[in-house]
Amino acid sequence: MKRLLRKYAVSITVVVVLIASILIWNQSRGYNDAAMAMIPEYDDIEERSILADEDIQSKLEPSFFEYYDNHNLSGASDSTGFDMKIASTDYSAISQDDVEIKTGLGEPFDKAVALIDQKGWIEYSFSVPEDGYYQMGMSYYALPGKRAAVVRSLQIDGEYPFFQAKKLTFQRMWKEKDETWFDNQGNEFNPSREEVHGWQYKEIRDSEAKIAEPLRFYLTKGEHTLRIETVREPAAIGEIRIFSPIHYPAYEEVLNTYKEKGYKETKGVQVKIQAEQALLRSDPTLKRIEDREPITEPFNPKAIVLNTFGGDGWRNGEQWAEWEFEVPESGLYNIGMRYGQWYLNGIPTQRKITIDNKVPFQEMNGVLFPYKVEFQINKLGNENEEFLYYLEKGKHTIRMEVQVGSLGPMMESIRVTTNKLSLLYREVIRVTGTSPDPNADWNLENNITNLVPRLHILARNVNDIVESLYDLGVQKGSSDISTLLEVRNTLLSMAEDTDTIPARLESINNLQASLGTWVNSMSQQSLLLDYILIQSPDQKWPQPAAPWYVRAGTSVRDLGYSFTKDYSGIGNLYKDEEVLDVWVARGRDWVQIIKQMIDEDFTTETGIKVNVNVVPAGQMQVLLLANTAGLAPDVALGVEGETPIDFAVRNALVNLNEYPDYEEVADRFRPGALIPYKYNGGDYALPENQNFYMLFYRKDIMEELGITEDEIPDTWEEVMGLIPTLQQNGMDFFYPHAPNDTKLAINEFAPFLFQHGGDLYDEKGMISKLDSPEALKAMEMWTELFTNYKIEKQADFYNRFRSGEMPIGVADYSTYILLSTAAPELTGWWGMKPMPGLKQEDGRINRSTGGLGQTGIIFKDSDMKDEAWQFLKWWTGADAQERFGSELEALLGVEARWNTANVEALNRLPWEQKDLEAILEQWEWFREREVVIGGYYTTRHIANMWNEIVLNGKVTREAVEDGVREINKELRKKREEFGLETSDTDRLDE
Repeated sequence: MKRLLRKYAVSITVVVVLIASILIWNQSRGYNDAAMAMIPEYDDIEERSILADEDIQSKLEPSFFEYYDNHNLSGASDSTGFDMKIASTDYSAISQDDVEIKTGLGEPFDKAVALIDQKGWIEYSFSVPEDGYYQMGMSYYALPGKRAAVVRSLQIDGEYPFFQAKKLTFQRMWKEKDETWFDNQGNEFNPSREEVHGWQYKEIRDSEAKIAEPLRFYLTKGEHTLRIETVREPAAIGEIRIFSPIHYPAYEEVLNTYKEKGYKETKGVQVKIQAEQALLRSDPTLKRIEDREPITEPFNPKAIVLNTFGGDGWRNGEQWAEWEFEVPESGLYNIGMRYGQWYLNGIPTQRKITIDNKVPFQEMNGVLFPYKVEFQINKLGNENEEFLYYLEKGKHTIRMEVQVGSLGPMMESIRVTTNKLSLLYREVIRVTGTSPDPNADWNLENNITNLVPRLHILARNVNDIVESLYDLGVQKGSSDISTLLEVRNTLLSMAEDTDTIPARLESINNLQASLGTWVNSMSQQSLLLDYILIQSPDQKWPQPAAPWYVRAGTSVRDLGYSFTKDYSGIGNLYKDEEVLDVWVARGRDWVQIIKQMIDEDFTTETGIKVNVNVVPAGQMQVLLLANTAGLAPDVALGVEGETPIDFAVRNALVNLNEYPDYEEVADRFRPGALIPYKYNGGDYALPENQNFYMLFYRKDIMEELGITEDEIPDTWEEVMGLIPTLQQNGMDFFYPHAPNDTKLAINEFAPFLFQHGGDLYDEKGMISKLDSPEALKAMEMWTELFTNYKIEKQADFYNRFRSGEMPIGVADYSTYILLSTAAPELTGWWGMKPMPGLKQEDGRINRSTGGLGQTGIIFKDSDMKDEAWQFLKWWTGADAQERFGSELEALLGVEARWNTANVEALNRLPWEQKDLEAILEQWEWFREREVVIGGYYTTRHIANMWNEIVLNGKVTREAVEDGVREINKELRKKREEFGLETSDTDRLDE
């Protein structure tokens, strides 16, 4: 043994050292919980930035938290014993437009005032007997509209008390229209949803549910006016209720009441409600979900069964679902539910639970559902006992509503911290400029008051939130905690060595973006529900999750089925028949809708059977490989805009203009939308959807700057006149630039090129025309935004738009979706209009721009070309596109708003009228860029030109000519490769 030890001593020593190093690294790689221990507490430090008065946030309404804290500091308290109801017809003033008196809406309000459109408002006068806080509620009837929730704003005495009052949401009610349906493989699918109309009552609450109780309004004794304005969707008002704040009793109080009344525990009763059978829901996107856990009820090992409810889609504040149940006897029951909550890493999600439309006691106003990577049973109760609920014999309803409550104050603290960090950043760049010399001595501590203490205070604010999350039961090591700890440590690092700050300006911006992303992710309180149990206290709770060996067996069985089951096919599959083969490069939820439409509409009308298969979105090489192997489908949908020409040059696609009715079909789209799909006199694709750039602006901030909506820029000259005003007020204009994705550079440059009357290539696509006078002017205007006007080269526009730092900018369709779905506090306070352009000699403004979308193509090897053309005509028609857009939005929400390329269908979809008018105005100038063989070099070198001009200071003409020389070489090379005609002029560039 000793001989062996001596022989391998060196090897053993190395192994021991490596193991020890790994153990030490593993223990030290986390965040230091004691990082704040040596940081002093500051009691008398002036945190206020010297730029605070210039900050746009100081000119806007406070948050509810600030409003409430300020009144509390002044000694405000809840009023008591007040409850007033005001009929909607007892108004003191009313708008002339967009208001109607409605009758016949049913009990209890036979006559009611309805606000129909955005110009509608109504005002009421009322009096309160004492100074103090009051709460409000409203009875309402959602009238037929565009499927979205009703949104109103509320002013007290002519002012919004806090910004949450600008958006008050009143949900509609939805139910499943039919039973679920099954395809011929036995897979279950969700039925469509339909709206249930009727009167509802709701207390005025925060639309994001970040405030657990109804909003408090501080009112002084005497007369006041209350104005309700339309923001979105028509609805009638039954009555307004103003009352002293609600105080839900604690469970202990309710339990004592049970004892006083002699209520007894029931015995032997267990009522199970399958969650997927929800009676009503607030949103048509709330649906049944498949779960493959073997004890989830019901379970089908061989096919899809929709056996749970909610999931990722049941996440936004105030979304609710309601179930009906019946108990056989009066008495006391326990309530619990089997749920899955693996959405927020380590952080519990919350629900408000009501029974028969009432919160039973305070603890039910924010029930926590802890995180775990498997199913759990939430036995509603506390650490000591399971709560008892008194239920009378008969039918009852239980409702679960998304509540963010306990996380709300933390999110508010992050919002305030982000704003302070933004002001500190602006103070730094006032000293250093936006591109400081990292080697210079900027002496920031002398130039910025209390720099180090302010960084310490910001770090402590973030650390306090981390500690609060630990108190909620969040485990250390959660990735969502790590985000905050990284921000904290970066702030402490800057405070430790302030000389590093000028070189870390981008880090400050990244911190703000990280905090904004954290708040957005925490706001999404997803929950998956299997069933709800109402049972006697003597009943045992079921097993929450299947044992590991049962789950392992299910996984093995699923693996076995995967060798025989076609997972790419959707819906009814046809075999050994003449059938059209369609591949769709989109998500499975999207493809399920398409397949259902095909079976119900297309196949029924034409008799043509269709198999639909899913292709991974964005993986166009799958189509190329399939075509090479002779396995290409008849039709492909969701094909990226640059792909059809790659297939056309290889003679793999059908030339669609050979069909006699092609021109009639092409008239469905803007003429400029068809440009990318033309090759050698042919047309090889039809557009399904299309992206577009628009100008987004904050109405409130523009008004604060003295700029009315009529004065929002229409031309680039007006934009360049606005930028100095913005920058003088610590703000900026946004124009997109993606330094890490050169493929986007061509889309960023194209609007300037087309508006100047330039082109990317000559008529035959042989040579680049980027060195033309028009293109040079366009390049100069594009790059001057970043060189002469110093707008940010890279920014998170969505978060900077929300914070007010970039209150105006150009962005694409995805920003519209973000602002519509993830910026509830801005509802009604941002606008969208066509992007700026160049004024022409006739006085019109050329706003030309494009944005490649997705297409449909027919492969030349198809044996069913005529049937394929029938299908493509049907799919791109207005009726199919309208139905698909409506079904998609009902299933996935407004974030899946279908930006169809069919102009008629676009007019039918549920866009806000003002947004639709802006899009249609922009579409008048819609022009896509040409796609040619070798065009990828154009994309690459436009990005290079920007870099050379903006970052390296190169003369515009030199940068462009260098790029054009390389582009022409590649264009000629690729044309020669495919045996196409080439130009002699491009040889002069070599």
